Amino acid sequence: MPLRVIIIGAGVAGLTAAVSLSRAGHEVKIFERSAFAGEVGAALNLAPNGTKVLRELGFDEERARCVLMLNWDTVNGVTLDRIACQDVSQASERFGAPYVAVHRVDLHEELMRLAAVNQPGGVDLHLSSTVVHIYQEEGLVELEDGSVEQADLIVGADGLHSITRAAVVSTTAQSTGLSAFRFLVPTEVLENDRAGQELLDWKSPGATMFADPGSTTVDQERHLMWYPCRRQESPIIPFLHIGN
Repeated sequence: MPLRVIIIGAGVAGLTAAVSLSRAGHEVKIFERSAFAGEVGAALNLAPNGTKVLRELGFDEERARCVLMLNWDTVNGVTLDRIACQDVSQASERFGAPYVAVHRVDLHEELMRLAAVNQPGGVDLHLSSTVVHIYQEEGLVELEDGSVEQADLIVGADGLHSITRAAVVSTTAQSTGLSAFRFLVPTEVLENDRAGQELLDWKSPGATMFADPGSTTVDQERHLMWYPCRRQESPIIPFLHIGN
C-alpha cells in the first residue's frame, strides 16, 4: 500500500530519500526552509557504496561532471614527501561502482532531475516552508505559516539544526570543536601562476591530504585536502582544522 511521506529538508539526503521512496510508489512531499535562490557548496567524495546506490536511481555521472578518483595520497604537509597512498583506481572492478568527486551543486541538481520535482508522478517540493513542530504520534507536521500536514511516515533530513532530532531523541546539537574551511580554486588560476603550476605538475590524480607533521595531540591535529571536481575545471582545496 502506498504511503504518504513527508521529508523535511531537500538537501542531498532528503532528495535521495525522496527519489527512492517515490520510485517505490509512495506519495512524497518535501518541505524545505530555504528558497534555493542561490545554492552554494564545495565538492565531496562519493565512495563506491554511494555511487552504486545513486546509479540504481539513474544518477548520470557525466551530467553531474564527476571526476574519477584514482588514488588517495597522504603527504607530509611541510616536505610534500608521500607518507601513504591508497589505490582506488580499481574500485569499479572490486566494488561494482567507482570512487568519484563531485561538486555539491551538481550533485544536488542531478538529484532534483531524478526526483522529477513538481512534475506529474514526481516529488512535490515546497520551498520557503519551515517546519516548526512535529507531532510524532499523530504523524503531523506544523509549518511556520500555521498550516498542518499529515503523513504515514516523516523523514528528517534537515541537517545540523534539525527540528526532527528533537522530536526523536529530545537533544540538541553539541559543538565538537571542529572547524572546516572550504573553497574552490579554478584550474586556470593555478595554471597561470608559477607556484600553482608546479603544484599541478607535482600532484598525482585523485585526492591528496597534506598532514601536519607537528601535530602531537588529536585536539591540535589539522590537515589540508585537495581534490578536483567538475571534470578538473575546479580543483577544490577544503582546509580542515581539528581543534578549538
